[in-house]
Amino acid sequence: MPRRSPRALALWGAAAVVAVVTATVVAGDLAALHRRAADLGPEVDAVVATRDLPVGRAVASGDLTTRAVHRSQLPSDVLTDRVALVGRIVAVPVLDGAYLVHRSVAPRRRTGLDGVVPDGMRAMRVVVTDALAPRPGAAVDVLATFDPSSSGTDGGTIVVAAGVTVLGTDRRGGTGTGRTGAAGVTVLVDPDQAAALADAQTNGVVTLALVPPEEAAHP
Repeated sequence: MPRRSPRALALWGAAAVVAVVTATVVAGDLAALHRRAADLGPEVDAVVATRDLPVGRAVASGDLTTRAVHRSQLPSDVLTDRVALVGRIVAVPVLDGAYLVHRSVAPRRRTGLDGVVPDGMRAMRVVVTDALAPRPGAAVDVLATFDPSSSGTDGGTIVVAAGVTVLGTDRRGGTGTGRTGAAGVTVLVDPDQAAALADAQTNGVVTLALVPPEEAAHP
């Protein structure tokens, strides 16, 4: 048997040490990954929106997909049954790629526009003049301008409802003085705002101002 040189023996020894160290590091990394996976909890199929979902939309099958995510990395009320959500009404705006949670959709017994009206709130349609056409889910200020000669007030413009949510729009503006180019906008308001809006429509001219999402009034 040929005798190995001291240099060859040293190289073999170094290689053995490297192999042992590598195996130890890999084993440690694998153990850490397993511990991390155990800490994260089991994976669940979280429901995710495949497009922006506006308020009032009836969820279609193509609006949703699922994504396998560890339970600890998800909201506590995330929804996991994609099929059961088809046909439900979107109660708050959901962005493309966002998880759906329980408050994203209205209760199952609700359908149509009433599906997005929370307890204690009202859906109020107002006719606005020369106003922008906000998308459902946008936040707007509703302003009313009064003519003192016909309303019995001091006149001027006031904010009747600030930062309220738009539920829908239509082009049934109606007829009459100041109604040229008018459109219908349904907004989510409280009972006091609903009464004020009814008075504004009777005695004044209503219009809208778009406000940033940060100034939205959340019921």
